[in-house]
Amino acid sequence: MTFRNQKIPFTAFKNNRSFLTVGTLCLFIVSLFFFSPSPEADAAATVSRREFLSQLLQARGFPYPQGISDPADAALQCDLIPFLPGAAGESITRKEAVIFAVHSLGLFHEAGMLQSQRLPFRDIGRLSPSERGYLAAAYFMKPQIVKKGNSFQPGKKITPAEAKDIFTAIRSAQKKLVLSVKYVPVKGISVRIERTGTYFSLPKWRAVVNGFDTREDAGLFRDALAGLGIESTVDSQNYDWRVRSLFSDVYGPVRDFLKASGSLGKKGVVFYSGNGWDAVNAPRCWIMVTIDPGMYDLRPLFPPAGLSALAPLSVMASGADAAINGGFYSITGKESGSPIGILMDRGVLASPPYRGRTILGWNSRNKASFEQLEWSGEVHFPGVGFMNITAVNRNVRGDGVAFFTRHFGEKTPQPQVSAAEAVLDGNTCVEIRHGGGFPIPPGRSVVAFYGSVSRFASDLSPGDQLDIVQKMQGGSPAWGSMTYAVQGGPLLVRKGDVLFETENLSDGVVSRRHPRTAIGLTGSGQWFFFVGDGRNAVHSVGFTLAETADILKKNGAAYALNLDGGGSSSIFLGGRVVNALSDGRERPVSYGIGAFRRGVNK
Repeated sequence: MTFRNQKIPFTAFKNNRSFLTVGTLCLFIVSLFFFSPSPEADAAATVSRREFLSQLLQARGFPYPQGISDPADAALQCDLIPFLPGAAGESITRKEAVIFAVHSLGLFHEAGMLQSQRLPFRDIGRLSPSERGYLAAAYFMKPQIVKKGNSFQPGKKITPAEAKDIFTAIRSAQKKLVLSVKYVPVKGISVRIERTGTYFSLPKWRAVVNGFDTREDAGLFRDALAGLGIESTVDSQNYDWRVRSLFSDVYGPVRDFLKASGSLGKKGVVFYSGNGWDAVNAPRCWIMVTIDPGMYDLRPLFPPAGLSALAPLSVMASGADAAINGGFYSITGKESGSPIGILMDRGVLASPPYRGRTILGWNSRNKASFEQLEWSGEVHFPGVGFMNITAVNRNVRGDGVAFFTRHFGEKTPQPQVSAAEAVLDGNTCVEIRHGGGFPIPPGRSVVAFYGSVSRFASDLSPGDQLDIVQKMQGGSPAWGSMTYAVQGGPLLVRKGDVLFETENLSDGVVSRRHPRTAIGLTGSGQWFFFVGDGRNAVHSVGFTLAETADILKKNGAAYALNLDGGGSSSIFLGGRVVNALSDGRERPVSYGIGAFRRGVNK
């Protein structure tokens, strides 16, 4: 695709530019736009929407798309503005100018997060939440687009001098942009949002509708879009099928896809792709939530249907004031949804450790320990001997012994081999069942025998004692007091220093930029949750693990553990997930970690 770089700021000159020399034209524009014969005349002068948007395109350094000459249409096609303004020849207001300037720097997600921030202006009561968010971003960013004062005057027409200041700020932001906001949403929790950098080349856009159960359903939706003149494709991602628009060099086709999808009852999301992932000033955004351990308890969060299923973080986080996604988990086969690594809840092991990766354990007094542990499990029969436990809250393929708690779900899995189950109340067998897929009674557990070992269950009777022996090896003496545990890896920060090994993670996970999630403790003993957004060329390109560790160290982390990142990275605040999800929606995850105010039971 070719572009025409529109250099003339005013459309009034476009048809006559061949009759003017470049030098004469530039001198004329400067004298007309930036200078006035008197302060009174300058105060009376205003800037049209057409003029402002033409200057905005130049300030951002983006060319007009091929075949487009109108600045408003060009800005819309480049996604520098969120909507098409009114009459192009009319004067632009301060509110419009701020929204367009902030949006052009790719700060629209940050604006969404800042809608409730307190601002010093007394005349913004009629602004919508979205407009307040844009204003907050313009106020808190450095360089500032809007400076402190008693009033903002959202409906006032801007002057050429004010427009010049805005464009100067935009050009400065392209060299160095920092948006850093700290606030306290509730007592005991503080939040920091930081965005740095901006994008320098237009991304390629693509829109997606997710959530189709079958390929056939997605195909029917694709066909319906085709009937509306919208071309799209079908593919799968993780757990379901999706319909995607074609990549586009301009935003218009994406907007058409979203509109058509909406008319068919489906909401689409937009993806921003680009090549500047490694640029020094590429956009990066992260959120860090600090939690007072004297006021809050941390607990693992489970899907409503248990570990045999997956659920979005927002579904699991009911009652929590803050939450993040947990550690790694299986995404394929019968093990889909199972945590990869330890998960312990109130002293009950819901999943055993994964060898060679760091574990975070803590107790009811919020004392924490970072360890690498090994696990073994045995079921001891009355007066006979014992058998090794093959799995905890997981499916077993072939011969083996599994131990199930209610953390797994309401029922044991349906086996493909012969099976028998012993229902335990503590260590006492209360029921023998043949087969699988039976309820796991609340407050009880189940030992399941599969394949050839299922015959051993024939010798068991209600009333027999079955001792479940689980051992943790390799930890410090402090581990004995831990009642909660999660596992991720690697350990990013230890005793305030950046120090991590790969812990068997691939180089692509370690060294490429991705969304990231981490948990840890500050030097003052407070908990923190961290999420860094990624895979978005306009909002945040992502972080390597080394970059994540460096950010955490600089922001007071004494210990920091990497958790599952990528599409799983999500942080929950104020009753909703607030970060920009790289999948465009919440990815169902195996478990989360929530912060609950002391005295709140879940």
